[in-house]
Amino acid sequence: MKNETKDIELQDMLTELDPPYESIEELRIGRLLDQYGIPFFYKQATIIYDQGKNEIWKPTFTLFSYGGLVIDYVPGIEQDQKDELLSKEQIYHYNQIPAILLGPKDITLPKWEDLLYEKIEKMSRRPIEAVDYHPESF
Repeated sequence: MKNETKDIELQDMLTELDPPYESIEELRIGRLLDQYGIPFFYKQATIIYDQGKNEIWKPTFTLFSYGGLVIDYVPGIEQDQKDELLSKEQIYHYNQIPAILLGPKDITLPKWEDLLYEKIEKMSRRPIEAVDYHPESF
């Protein structure tokens, strides 16, 4: 009887360690962050204040070591949905959460990996904006 050993390839080992990504694009972004050694949380719950109420959003990637930067992959963004993407970007900005929003087109650009890394680097150096906070009397 021959002793059979199965060679485990690196790709198989990585797949076992990956979070349960919802799309191949999220997998590609996650692997890119891993490749650059950027730690992240996948689908970390975040409280967002929008239109007078608090909501729980789960951005695709949260990079706490980069000032809480979120990378939110929004699948299926077409030309007519650009307003939705802009609105989401404004809500992150209002909540003082640095955010990079990506759609399917962004992942198909040549050298998208370099572009994303440059955005991450730029956003992590951005100063925090002052908030017009006027507390009422205590």
